[in-house]
Amino acid sequence: MHRFAASPALTRLEWILDGLDGKTGWGADASDVLAAAFTAVVTPERYVEVTRGRAAHYAPVVVVGLDVGETTARARIRRHDGTVDVVSCVVEAARPYRIASTWVAGLVPTDLTPRLPADFTDYDLPSVVTDAPRLVVFSGLPGSGKSTLADAAGAELGIPVFATDWLLGALTPFGGRHFEAPLAMAEEVLTTLALRQLVAGQSVILDHPTELVATRERWRSLARRAGAEFRVVVCHCSDPQVHRARLEGRSRGIPGWHDAGDWSNVRQRLAGFPSWHGEALSLDTVQPRERSLAAVIRHITA
Repeated sequence: MHRFAASPALTRLEWILDGLDGKTGWGADASDVLAAAFTAVVTPERYVEVTRGRAAHYAPVVVVGLDVGETTARARIRRHDGTVDVVSCVVEAARPYRIASTWVAGLVPTDLTPRLPADFTDYDLPSVVTDAPRLVVFSGLPGSGKSTLADAAGAELGIPVFATDWLLGALTPFGGRHFEAPLAMAEEVLTTLALRQLVAGQSVILDHPTELVATRERWRSLARRAGAEFRVVVCHCSDPQVHRARLEGRSRGIPGWHDAGDWSNVRQRLAGFPSWHGEALSLDTVQPRERSLAAVIRHITA
């Protein structure tokens, strides 16, 4: 197993991981490693027995994430079935830094209510308290003008706007720039916010690229199940020079997020951007903003 730069907590965490890894002879020093407060609840012999038994689920240990402090350390490790558990370790503040507490828990606790479904057709929703709220999606790639129009439409109609870039920017101080699936995280949060608005009988605008057809269908089914009108505005810019200038010259001031975008990335995504069908308004944002906004308002309120 790979060794990392030492801290008192990490050193003890690695000792625990050795046990979960099934290391030969592991646990002989448990009485010296575990603090008295710990062994007063769980004897060293019992802890060693339990840890060795758990090795059947983990060995060889695969660490997929690590958080380390002076007295606390956590490792995310993958089980044989592909799920991820979190091993936490807290050590005493003074030498010899014995383990004061340690536990293993699922990355997603099993006692939580189920996550939201991919299809809301049969989802049990409370009755909406007012008639016909709207779920409005502004779709399009960075620099297409969708955020500008979404904000303007929200202000005009008094509908809150939830935007992916603002959500992801808020996660940056917590390592959000390095998350494996940031857009999927944003989509889940946006879905939850939309659900909350609709069951309260309130309309909502989602500002998101919405490149995945599965996400489009999910939000369409949510609107249908909640008895809401589903409206889509797809923004594109027919002039590549204008689009690039907008993308690279924008200044939005979103906390934790970048202003200028990557034109080469946007061009690649444009080539594979799926067409919307049905209720979508396709809008070329080269035209004056006032004309675009008027068309958007007519589409949403029709």
